Amino acid sequence: MSRLPRLLITLGDPLGIGPEIAVAAKKAVPHARTVGPRALGADIATDCERLPKRRGPCAEGGAAAMAALRRAVELCLAGEADAIVTAPISKEALKLAGEPFPGHTEFLAKACAVKRPVMAFSAGDLFVSLATIHVALRRVPLAVTREAVLTAIERTDAALRDWFGKARPRVAVCGLNPHAGENGLFGREEIRTIGPAIEEARKKGIDATGPHPADSLFATRDFDGAVAMYHDQGLVAVKALAWKTAVNLTLGLPFVRTSPDHGTAFDIAGRGAADPSSMIEAARLADRIVKRKGSGRLF
Repeated sequence: MSRLPRLLITLGDPLGIGPEIAVAAKKAVPHARTVGPRALGADIATDCERLPKRRGPCAEGGAAAMAALRRAVELCLAGEADAIVTAPISKEALKLAGEPFPGHTEFLAKACAVKRPVMAFSAGDLFVSLATIHVALRRVPLAVTREAVLTAIERTDAALRDWFGKARPRVAVCGLNPHAGENGLFGREEIRTIGPAIEEARKKGIDATGPHPADSLFATRDFDGAVAMYHDQGLVAVKALAWKTAVNLTLGLPFVRTSPDHGTAFDIAGRGAADPSSMIEAARLADRIVKRKGSGRLF
């Protein structure tokens, strides 16, 4: 594309490390614009002056983070921006602020009328997506439906093709149970839902394999992208293998959205100790994706 990508960087929870890593990301990608709770492109420190001077989650911090995020989404949906790079928010602060969303992904899905957003993570040659997102572990088996697994496979395949230039991505799909169920001995989700979703994806021309035992799949790394069934199944591997460089992406939105793969770190906020590496990589990745495609839309 001839023009520079129009990137927006939100401050996240202003009482955490969001503002300082947002500033670092802006320095790394100078053509990006910052979005605070009151203004676009303003000094984030000025936006935060009237907020409580304390550490930890609070209603004011949650409200400020969501105000910035809502403004950024409005600009993207209006065609005035191509991508959003979001600094970390606090789920507890969102609840204290009266927000019904447990995280960025759920809010973005609602704002963009996307039925099944897919949370994914990229770190070098490692790409992992999740069939379910923020779900209590005891509810995961019910959430692992054929539709959820198929959607994750399809959007992973599309992201690897369109955003990362893989001509025919190899998508490996995890099982839910130990040993991928051991032919029904340890659970039948692989037989009833995960396996059929993989077969349906293959009929659509996607090179999907599995269900694979999750405890060995990430050791082999013989894939371009992996689909995990639940949050920690995928995130343990991502954070163990790429703690400082992993980037969170939301697949299925009408624009690109990336974020660092860590939280608000209230305990070190304001001390100059925050490592901005993941936030900087999130901004650079969003920039590369938009330059490659000119748009974040996959479907």
